[in-house]
Order: sequence, then C-alpha cells, then structure tokens
Amino acid sequence: MAVEHLVIAGKSGVGKSTTAANLSAALAEKGKRVLLIGYDSRWSSTGILCGGSELTPLPGWQGEDAPLQALGHAGALCLEAGAALKSGAATGGEILTHRLVADYDPEYVVHDTAWEPAGSFTLPPGIDGVSRLLAVTSADKCALQAVNDIFAWLNTVASAECRFGGVVANNLSGPLYEAIVSDFASQTGAVISATVPRSIMVSVSDFYSQTLLQSAPFSHVSYAYRKLARDLVKGVESRRPKPLGRDALSGWSQKWGDIITELETGVVKDGLGI
Repeated sequence: MAVEHLVIAGKSGVGKSTTAANLSAALAEKGKRVLLIGYDSRWSSTGILCGGSELTPLPGWQGEDAPLQALGHAGALCLEAGAALKSGAATGGEILTHRLVADYDPEYVVHDTAWEPAGSFTLPPGIDGVSRLLAVTSADKCALQAVNDIFAWLNTVASAECRFGGVVANNLSGPLYEAIVSDFASQTGAVISATVPRSIMVSVSDFYSQTLLQSAPFSHVSYAYRKLARDLVKGVESRRPKPLGRDALSGWSQKWGDIITELETGVVKDGLGI
C-alpha cells in the first residue's frame, strides 16, 4: 500500500503526543510498519514509544543537529526531527527519503505536530502522498478554539490533498465535558473518531516511559486507541467540518458558560440545560 501520513494536530497540552505515541503503538500491534515523527526537543511522543531508549543520530548523517532515531514498541520506528528542521540541518524531504526510512518502508507515518493556534496551520514538511488529519482536543475553550482554527484551514485550497480523520476528544473527566465536545462537534459537523476519558494510567505510563498499550494493555483507554487504529486502517471517511464564525463561537461559548454556572451554583437563569 502507499504510505499514509497521519497528522496529529491541536493546541499544545491537549495530549497530541500521547495520542501520537499510542496510536502508533496500536497500528504497530496490528502488524503495520509505522514511523512516528516528533518535532519536539523534549521527545514527548518518541520518548514514550521507544520506551525511554536513547535515540541516536540517523546513520550516515553529517554535521550537527542530526535527526534522531530508535526502534519502539512492536517494531515501530521513532524519529525525532525537531532540532534538525529548526536549525536547517535537514528538510522534511531529506528525512523521509533517508536510507534508513526507505529501507523500513513505512505504511503509516504519524506526525506529532508542534503547531500552536497563534500561527497559520500548515502540514509538516516533506509530506508526499495521502495525508489525514486528526484534531485532538480537550473540553477547554482554548483547545476547542484551536480545533476551530484547524477546521478553517481544512476549508482552504491549501488542504485540498488532506483528508479529515475526525476529532479525538481527549482527557475528558465526565459526562459534562463529553457533552461540551459533542455539542461543538455537532455545531461544526465534525465526527468524533475517539473519546479518551481521563485516566491516572496516563501518568503511570509517563513515569514508566511507556505507551498506555504497554503499561495498561487491558484498560478502556487502550481500547479507545486500538479502536481508533482499526477505524483508520479501514479507511473510514469523515466529512470536512465547517468552522464556527467569530460571533457563533462567542455565542456558543457563552451558552456553555451559562450551563456550567447553573450546574455549579444551582441558580437557573433562563432554563438552560444540557
């Protein structure tokens, strides 16, 4: 099969790296050849997938700031490219066509992006082929605003070659937060591809420098990642969502602020409810 690029995007801190590492692990457990590319000097996703093993420079790379590599869980290949791209020591194309990557011949390339909502979204450099974007979000307003910005990009000419893989609702701690993300998805016409509840096992896996699929293989959280991987392998299509305009987003935020206030204080103003 042709390589498929899975782009994991969203606001910093919503769990992009956890999603990228565990999705890569789930695909690798299914026997797929998976390359996880991180763009973070802290090795947030690659460090988890490779189990804390040391990442070493790509063989044959000359000069400083070489991309780093290591084998990870279930045979997945981890590659940390952030420093090399930032310093200009490498381009995305050079990394993806490197001999080690070419010999590995990945079926899926998972990109743990470092994009922030303050700038215009662009695909990671070097992508040549089919790409699919998954938007990761929590129920926080800023995280949902960032996803709304991603939806806006998905409706531009620049995204013509990129498919939408759905929303990954991450770190949700109860029905209220699930309702917030679900309502946002309904308002924008987005599909929620995975709902990942808050779990203390996420912290446990971080301390072990492991994916959740290793530290808690039978947990409901691990199941959510495995189901997401199965759906992606099946090629389930998701329609492109429509972003909310500024006024619509402001009104939607105000509505949920009122709902949460009523639930917290018990004071009903206008009969709002979930």
